[in-house]
Amino acid sequence: MKKVLPGLVLILICGRAHALEAEQAYRMIPHNRTVFLLYQSNLPAIDARQVARLLTLAEKAMVARVDARVNGAAKTGYLSRIDDIMRQIDKLKVPERIAKARKHILSALQQHRKYFELENMSGSSAEAKRSQLIQSSHRHLIAAYQQLMEAYPDETKHNRQAFFDYLSALDFI
Repeated sequence: MKKVLPGLVLILICGRAHALEAEQAYRMIPHNRTVFLLYQSNLPAIDARQVARLLTLAEKAMVARVDARVNGAAKTGYLSRIDDIMRQIDKLKVPERIAKARKHILSALQQHRKYFELENMSGSSAEAKRSQLIQSSHRHLIAAYQQLMEAYPDETKHNRQAFFDYLSALDFI
């Protein structure tokens, strides 16, 4: 067991060495990062916690997407990473007023996944399909943002900006 442990630690360190952090991904896009401030939220406490979790998962998906664009989906394990994130979002118990926003985010991530499935295909047909997927995911993310804004019109200005920044950073466009 003692001989296995150092090797396992080395594998974990090496595997993590190539993974992007959120700040790096935002700089690479480039995009502003406004962190949702749970303690400053005007939302009911349970809503604020679930919105914060949803946005955190959206940010993880953005980091995975940026990593896949820079280093390749196969090399970064994008498909399994995004599948895990989508499962977490799907299981997340969100307030009914933002259930549609969650659904739109999931739909956008499904479009992203399909985009990367086509990553190694060439030709005008594959390019056209990737372009369609980008546009479709863009529309879903706009709809998710609108749902959040309508659901929480009295949220702080800072956190409403966070809604925008998290979702637009997730967007390919």
